Amino acid sequence: MRTIHVALVLLCCSLSQGLLEVFQAAQPPRLTFEGSACRQTLFKHDFGNSYEAPYVGPYSPPNGCNFTTTIFNLSVVSSGRQYDRLATLWLGDNEVWRTSTAMPSQSGIHWSFQKDMTIWHSLLTQSQKIIFDLGNLIDGDRYTGFFNVTMEALYYDDEYRAGFHPAEQIYPISKLSSSSNTTSLFSLPGDSGSVNLTLPRNIKNAVVSLTASGNGAEEFWFTNVPTEYVNTFPTNEGWLYPYSPFREVQLLIDGQLAGVSWPFSILFTGGVDPGAWRPVVGIDAFELPAFEIDITPWLGLLTDGRSHTFQLQVVSYDSFAEDSTGPIGENWWVSGSIFVWLDEEVEQTVAQGFRSEVSGPSFGFNSIIGTAIAENGTATNTSLYFTLTASRNITVSSTILSGHSTREVAWTQSLSFSNIQNMTDLAFNQSLAMVTSGSYSDSTSGVTTQYSFPLNLFSAYDVAPTGATTNPGSVLCLADRSKLIDGVSALSFLTGSSLGPEILKTRQNVTSNYHWNSTIVEGTVGLDTMDGEVWLSYSRAAANEAAVSAYHRYAKEKNDSLLIDEQGWGQMPVPSTMPVPVVEGEPGV
Repeated sequence: MRTIHVALVLLCCSLSQGLLEVFQAAQPPRLTFEGSACRQTLFKHDFGNSYEAPYVGPYSPPNGCNFTTTIFNLSVVSSGRQYDRLATLWLGDNEVWRTSTAMPSQSGIHWSFQKDMTIWHSLLTQSQKIIFDLGNLIDGDRYTGFFNVTMEALYYDDEYRAGFHPAEQIYPISKLSSSSNTTSLFSLPGDSGSVNLTLPRNIKNAVVSLTASGNGAEEFWFTNVPTEYVNTFPTNEGWLYPYSPFREVQLLIDGQLAGVSWPFSILFTGGVDPGAWRPVVGIDAFELPAFEIDITPWLGLLTDGRSHTFQLQVVSYDSFAEDSTGPIGENWWVSGSIFVWLDEEVEQTVAQGFRSEVSGPSFGFNSIIGTAIAENGTATNTSLYFTLTASRNITVSSTILSGHSTREVAWTQSLSFSNIQNMTDLAFNQSLAMVTSGSYSDSTSGVTTQYSFPLNLFSAYDVAPTGATTNPGSVLCLADRSKLIDGVSALSFLTGSSLGPEILKTRQNVTSNYHWNSTIVEGTVGLDTMDGEVWLSYSRAAANEAAVSAYHRYAKEKNDSLLIDEQGWGQMPVPSTMPVPVVEGEPGV
């Protein structure tokens, strides 16, 4: 595996010599990047003062090139002082990649990441407008780091063992604003999150891919508290954020719930403790995950030749609401795409027996507030402990009639959520133990996907009363988390780039003590310390000769340096996520 990594650096990243190499532990999209049928640089662009100023340019498929597999390689160089930034890549009105940046150092960093774009084949074979939005700020004093971005496409004419049959059409669930040279992101709760679409009458299968991430006041949504507890510590006003630590991303079709995502929480490279995520960034920081919902059971409704409304929305837990769901803060960026496979043997898809069985979400909540009584009888809150649990089940099914045959189709989901938080020292000390888990199954693969996302997080802030910019403080961060998936992507399975279940096990453990200086953006040399480890193991049935069937990587880091970096073509044991230490002074529960 080491030779492949070097080949990628030489291929796309010759400018990275002398720079700190930053990476996300992830399985490579193929065994080798050599032997491409063709390749092209999509763009090179420097992002400085780039808010509301994305890169916009033409995309055209390479002339005279037959290809099935497409890999995009993103390469970035940055130096100076800069926060982490979110970035989105679009082909027209369809978002095809959401990523984020690493925080640079004065001496400079480089990273590259390769993403398999094969499911987007019908867009990649047509001329498109390509938009890459990376909002950045340069002020010449505090924020000095540009992001120098190169995006390259590599095309391969792979033969797939199950055949190659990508979606014929892809429809965006977005603001449809690429004609104005801007991204089509919905920003919730401000935007409607809805679009009206008329789909073909002869659809065989349809799957929605949706991407959603919390930003701004919602970046750390999983550490939020129910709104009625925001002022638990009045002398630390503004430290706690409202609307609870529960978020549900919903897909509605004509106002009816079609499926949901209980999202994977992203710890961006400036998150909690900026010193914790270099040179190994957090899980999925360079490729924020999309979630798929099979809407094939809805085809009896959607193929009637009429316009239908597809809406994305995000809700929270609200104990005062009748259904216990409530609003969210600013903001969530959401978008989606509908992948459609056609049935050439029928003029119109006919279905009967549509059933929608939706339960929940049902919640459980318990809290304890610790208090101290002064000699004069005044009570002061000293701690907050709470648990929030949720569960829900969804099944949508129908029978599709095709000639003299019938096909039973169904989308099922079972979801579970637990969030336990404990806060002391005016919430400057905060511990979190969270697990999101569940299962889902689609209409075509015959596979039930199982997943679990445990996250244990502790943070202790030392912030001077005179303010951090005049008297810098510090944060101690302990993070231990895993992402565990055993299942299949319906989009990859239908395309032919997946033959069945894929098993992913990854864990990251980090301990960091970060002392920010007066710029807030940088740590303090000689005071900052960091130790971390990451494990990743991946396996699947290879869909073509160049596909990865098994891969592992283990890395150990200390103070911006790699001590160990082992990787190879095989699986490895991944230890379980461990609890974080007990918060000093936490109440007995």
